[in-house]
Formats: sequence, structure tokens, C-alpha cells
Amino acid sequence: MDSASNEQWLRQDAHAKRVTEQSVWEAPRELPVRRRCDVLVCGAGPAGVGAALAAADEGADVVLVERWAMPGGMWTAGLVNPFFEERNRGYIVRELIDKLEAAGAWRIWCGSYCFDPEAMKLSLEQMLRERGVHVLYYSQAVDAIVVEGRVHGAVMESKAGREAILAHVVVDATGDGDIAARAGCEFAFGSPVDGYVQPMTLMFEIRDIRGFRQRDSRALYDRLAAVLAERPTDFELPFPRYGAAPYVITLPCDTAGAVQATHVYRVNPLDPAELTAGTMNARKQAHQLMSLLRQLPEFADARITNTAASIGLRESRRVTGLYRIGMDDLAEGRRFPDAVCCVRFGVDIHHGPGQGNSGHGAKMQPYEIPYRCLVPRDVVGLLLAGRCISGDHYAHASYRVTGSMMATGQAAGLAAARCAAREIDPADLDGDELHADLVRHKCHFLS
Repeated sequence: MDSASNEQWLRQDAHAKRVTEQSVWEAPRELPVRRRCDVLVCGAGPAGVGAALAAADEGADVVLVERWAMPGGMWTAGLVNPFFEERNRGYIVRELIDKLEAAGAWRIWCGSYCFDPEAMKLSLEQMLRERGVHVLYYSQAVDAIVVEGRVHGAVMESKAGREAILAHVVVDATGDGDIAARAGCEFAFGSPVDGYVQPMTLMFEIRDIRGFRQRDSRALYDRLAAVLAERPTDFELPFPRYGAAPYVITLPCDTAGAVQATHVYRVNPLDPAELTAGTMNARKQAHQLMSLLRQLPEFADARITNTAASIGLRESRRVTGLYRIGMDDLAEGRRFPDAVCCVRFGVDIHHGPGQGNSGHGAKMQPYEIPYRCLVPRDVVGLLLAGRCISGDHYAHASYRVTGSMMATGQAAGLAAARCAAREIDPADLDGDELHADLVRHKCHFLS
């Protein structure tokens, strides 16, 4: 960096504001445009990296923005294992699995597969570099740039300040639907019963496990409950005995495991104060659970090596699209001519002790998600990928797992690149044509 360009980092003028009792008024400001591109992807979780890689494969100029210093989202910052719903995804998902297998970072676990998070980071970065995706870590998309109902890009904030990135198509892969919400899109939130989203879990990794194998959560639940019964304590297991927790997911290294056990309930994922309190509560639970696990022979020498950088959110905003996938679609195992992925994972709604079932395990058949669930109803120039796609509370509890979410991402990225090249809106893209393209990329469907 030469001395002339260095001056912008040495001094920044304060932005004028006016403070009142109830609010702060900001003066209008001119935002510098950091970059113009064909496709801007906000969020580098499973859906976001899938979208960025697929769009770049089509020759699009792609910018991928991520708040953490790593790709992978819940896989890496959240330490979420296993890689559910990875089968028959073809395309980008298959390439990623091949890289993890080649690195010795992939192994079967309870009918699914688990991976090493560090190898996941490295594999995803290699794929992004190979395709020339322009990646910006330490940056967060905080607003949508909307002019007369069209999304033209997003506002980013970072150490460099507040900047704009302009794009023909923006893909909201934030998980929480942040860009869609800032663009004014309608969204649904929480259970129709009580308005709350599913509980959150802070994953944690442990080392020095000896000879532990697990097929079901109930046996481990009973063993931990027996330990609690013998030790006077105020701590209670933060989940009921119904099969959702606890799990110690054996990682590719036999003596290491990812623990899915902590649960915090009735936390609003859109409120940073509640998220903070929930995360601190969950981290305390992690260490309390570790003290219980150490009473079992297989974990006598085990220790926590890492709690996740981010708490795992199962549910947040569900943006209203041109179609909303619902429980009726799951019950009928519905197929669609514009399908972008198929889902076999069950309706997995975590609930707390004494709360009742709340729809967990509802009867369903394998079903497909149509492209229309990725297209928001209220604006143009925007696509959805990942947890924020259009669906109801119950369907969301089935399709939210990472393999399905990466599948929606690779479809959104392919669609975004096609729209940018043809200078059309995502709503005008032929969904049947997109489906045929995904079939050519070896994505399997039900029909």
C-alpha cells in the first residue's frame, strides 16, 4: 500500500448525526461502491458457498460476503455435524464430499456422514479460489439497495466502513433472511402454536474419548440421568427423552467427537441481547454436561477443546416466496416440474421438557422443493437460499439440514448466473429449464 492510498485509512471524518431522547438521526451520506458484479451472495454457509460456486461455474463474476473469517457457516463456525441429506445431490455437493474423502476427513456415522471442520474450511476455500470467487471475510451485509422495487445490491459494513456492492442478482444466504427483510419482503416467524422458533444449540467438540459408539440418544440420556440421580445438583438435562439429544458424533479422528446436547428455549434469534444470553447459557450447559459425561468410563479422560464460535439457530425468518412449501406437500410427497432439490429428512422439531411433541416426527413422504420457493414475492433482483426460503414451520423443520440447504444454494447460484447473463429477473427464469439443468449436473429427483 503506497502512502497516497494509505491516507484513507489514517483519517475518516465523523458522519453527522443528531441525537434526541428516543432516537438518533443520521444525515444522508454517499456510499462508495466497492465492487460491481453479476452475482452477490450474502453469507458463506452451506447455501451461500453452494450458490457462489455454482454461479461462478457459469462464468458469472461473483462476490461472496461473510462475517466470519471462514466459509462453511454452521459447519465450521457452528461446528455442526453430521452432514445430513448429502446423498444424490450431485454437482457442487458431490465435489465437496470428494475433496473431504480425499483428505481423510469424511466417515460414516449412524447412517449419515461426519467430517473434520478444519478440512471443511480448507476444502471450501480451495473450491472458491479455483473458480475465482471474490471472497470478503470480516464483512456483513446490513441493508438491501432497493430502487423502485428492484434489489440492486447490498450495503456492507466492515473495518473499511459502510460500502455498497452492486449486482444484477443478489442471493440472500444469510440464514436469517436479513437482506430480504431489509428489502421489505414479507416473512413468517416461529411456530403457529406459540410464535416461538425452535430452540438453539451450541455445539462443542471434545477429545480423548475411549471406545464410545452411539446409535440412539436414549441410552446416553438414561446413563446421564442415572449420574444426575446419584449426584445432588441443580442442573437438569435441557432436553426430554425423545431421541433428539444427547449425541456424541464421532469425528474422523476416533478419539474426537462433536456433542449435540445443549438447548436454550424461547430465544429470539433477531435480538442480539437474547442471543448473547442464550449463548452464555448454552456454553455453561456444555461444561455442566461435560462434567456428567466424565462420570462415564468412555469419557473419563475427555475434555472440551472448543465450543462453537456461533450458536446454532434452527429457525428464524421464513421469507414469503412465489410458493410456500407446507406440511400438505410433505404429507403427499409432492413433486414439482421446477424442483431444485428433494428432501427425505423427517420433521425434526426440538421441544423442551414438559412441552409436548409440537409436531416432531409428523408423517411425511420424500418430497421436492420448487424453484418458486427461492424467489421472493415482493421484490425483483433477489433470490433466497438456505433456511430463509419460503416454507411453513413444519416443512422448515424437515428441509433445514445442511445437505438440503447446500442443494438450494447450488440451484440459486445457477439461476442467478443465468439471470445475470440474460439480464432477466429470477421470477422470469423458466423453472422447468433450471430443473433440467440440475438433472444434467447429476442432481437426483423423485419424478
